[in-house]
Amino acid sequence: MENINGISVNGQVISKESIVWLEGDLNYTRIHQCDQPAKLSSYTLKTYEQQLNGFIRVRKNAIVNPVYIEKMHATADRPRRLLVILTNGDQIEVARRRQPFARRQLRGYQQLKKA
Repeated sequence: MENINGISVNGQVISKESIVWLEGDLNYTRIHQCDQPAKLSSYTLKTYEQQLNGFIRVRKNAIVNPVYIEKMHATADRPRRLLVILTNGDQIEVARRRQPFARRQLRGYQQLKKA
């Protein structure tokens, strides 16, 4: 199931660097990549969460690659609502209970990126 350079989906290897985010859909996972259509996998999101170290679980049905996070911000009309804006334009709302964890992980990632 796991390859050193990526993950295997339906016999095809997808590099971890090309994955923008993963979306859980019951017992399936949609894998969104840069400049390619989403691929559907019959594995659960939890399976991929264990394989993709460094990715951030922002809600029950979404895991994002921090490389593709453009910014995180709260909306003016709902200050407790935190959105993750990805470089491909997708916006994912961070679950209220996951917000502190997501902020810490992103802060840590940004510090590593600067070093």
